[in-house]
Amino acid sequence: MRIFTKATLNFICTLMLVGSVHAEDAPLKGIKLGFGFDRGFGVVGAMGKLNGFIGNDGASVDYIFTKDTLKIEVDAPVYWYVGAGGYGDWDGDLGVRLPVGAEVYFAKNLDAYAQIMPRLRVNNDAKFGLDIGIGVRYQF
Repeated sequence: MRIFTKATLNFICTLMLVGSVHAEDAPLKGIKLGFGFDRGFGVVGAMGKLNGFIGNDGASVDYIFTKDTLKIEVDAPVYWYVGAGGYGDWDGDLGVRLPVGAEVYFAKNLDAYAQIMPRLRVNNDAKFGLDIGIGVRYQF
């Protein structure tokens, strides 16, 4: 059980380092902060290709490895994305997840996102699950 905890924490830290190295490659540069729902209600942030969340129930970090324009007829830019990440809940649960979502830039420096995340808890007993996340962020 301890090895799974250490492996998950190492995976999250590696994602953070990889995202900070490749931040200049991101289609939309800058730091984003806002509020949302993921591991409970909390604060959401993004920098380059990294998305992070700290909430009532835990924290998560995701690396977005694919992001492209979603071709739908609306007056705002809409993107879809796929990433990989990890989460840790305050009660001790740790796991990996695969966020798939969309984001819309509805005003200057403001975006909203919604994502669905299949997840695998790696400590205690391995268990599959499905989470959702939504939020609004301001880009600095």
